[in-house]
Amino acid sequence: MRPPADDRAIPILRQNVPEFENHFRDLVDIYDEDLTPQVVFNELADFVTDLLQRGDHEEVLERCFSALESVAVEPGADGTGLVAFCFLDQLPAFVLDSIRCYLHPVSETILELVEQDLLYEDDGETALLASDRVTADDAPTKGGCNLTQSR
Repeated sequence: MRPPADDRAIPILRQNVPEFENHFRDLVDIYDEDLTPQVVFNELADFVTDLLQRGDHEEVLERCFSALESVAVEPGADGTGLVAFCFLDQLPAFVLDSIRCYLHPVSETILELVEQDLLYEDDGETALLASDRVTADDAPTKGGCNLTQSR
């Protein structure tokens, strides 16, 4: 059994993105009581990547990023760590360009810090290098952000 953790991030995600529920239930079946928010947000990164590649899921993507922002600002939920290390860090490089228009202010700032390696300092060494990111130059994304909407 895992040690007690603050799981406020999971209900935020589940309430805002019902389309993710089947993925969440699969994780519960796999991990049972050892399921952590970190694992859930890793799966959310895969879910978002899949939505972007399939296209035509603007509303779901908007809700995913609204939930992500809510987690980022939730006191005590380790939102910065979940957004940075468990979500953004798991996205392929080609997806990072596609998500920028969905980001809200706090998660956008977190992405900027991630890209500058300012959140990855570990005993004076950078843990994430640009060369560590998966690239997919030939993997186009379908759909796109509605840039006329304001945040």
